[in-house]
Amino acid sequence: MKSRIGVLGGTFDPPHRAHLELARAARQELNLNSVIFMPAGNPWRKKRDDLTSAELRYAMVNEAIRDLSWATSSRVEIDRSGPTYTFETLETLQVEHPGAGLWFIIGGDSLADMSNWVQPEKIIASARLAIADRQSTGIIPDAKLLALIPNISEKLDFVPMKPLATTSTYLRGRLQSGVNPLNEADLPRGVAEFISRKRVYFSD
Repeated sequence: MKSRIGVLGGTFDPPHRAHLELARAARQELNLNSVIFMPAGNPWRKKRDDLTSAELRYAMVNEAIRDLSWATSSRVEIDRSGPTYTFETLETLQVEHPGAGLWFIIGGDSLADMSNWVQPEKIIASARLAIADRQSTGIIPDAKLLALIPNISEKLDFVPMKPLATTSTYLRGRLQSGVNPLNEADLPRGVAEFISRKRVYFSD
């Protein structure tokens, strides 16, 4: 039986419990053997002047998943020079995991935006999409994406899960305002301790 691997990408600035819950839900719903957490290197769709260094974000991801036997992290995107594109990442993972089935784990908002991504048809050629369905109603691709990939609905798997309000933007703002990371319930303990120890979001 071939391995079933989920891929969860993001800036992870910082990684938080909602990321872990999405990975857990996808693993359970789709019977995945493992989930790869993929910190973005130079994300062309989310360029920010204040993006925390890739090495720190990678280290925080490792802290977040250190007790999860089914989770691993990858440096594929942070070690790549220039902008990082999802289709290239998935093609690389196909080579690294020959014969494995890949699921690219995303939120419904990412599916709505995918028609604007670089070569989305190559994403679909490399992996199925595992889509967080927080309303348990299913999500329909927009007309532009359906025009690009008429059979895309055959490659979608929905992952029911409870709505989670936490975002990295919200947590980052609180941390930068001086809130003690150890008091943030949405941060995994290891991540909170790392942020506190390394003063990741502190303005000295």
